[in-house]
Amino acid sequence: MALALLKFSSTPDLINFKKSIIDSLIDEQKHFKLYEEKLNSLGYEFGDFPINDYFWKQAISIKKPEHFSSMMSLTFEAANLDFSYYFYERFKEIGDLESAKILKTVFEDEISHVKSGVHFMNNWRRDLSLWDYYRENLIFPLSPARSIGISYQARFRKAVGLDSNFISNLESFDDGFKITKRR
Repeated sequence: MALALLKFSSTPDLINFKKSIIDSLIDEQKHFKLYEEKLNSLGYEFGDFPINDYFWKQAISIKKPEHFSSMMSLTFEAANLDFSYYFYERFKEIGDLESAKILKTVFEDEISHVKSGVHFMNNWRRDLSLWDYYRENLIFPLSPARSIGISYQARFRKAVGLDSNFISNLESFDDGFKITKRR
């Protein structure tokens, strides 16, 4: 997100877009702090476990705000709507209310992050449907299937303002990639 702030111009038409990135960046720092504190409470430090660098490998391809919104908001953060809610529910089930609270915070923040992406993509899309514009700006090897996490919830997509055409196309999309067969 900080890279996007540096990468994209500060023209008047992008000021609100960049402000939304700053808001999301602040939330992501909060999430990291919550995760780090939980790790520390369990006797671990950040760096004790390997991390996945998949996002960073994909982020190098981002050239314009539409790429960023497609990749970050409508793909990675959209998937996290499902992942964070799923783990929130699992932690509640086993009585780990502290971890459940962390995941609920993440989930609630992800709603605003995805909403922001939907808002900007709708403003930029010209005469294309949001689905077509999203697909046009999602950089290979990413596919819409990556925007679905474990325990997919269409209601979350409606809550962030995705239209029924987008949701229907997302639900029927199949990229044939085993990793994205999460449902």
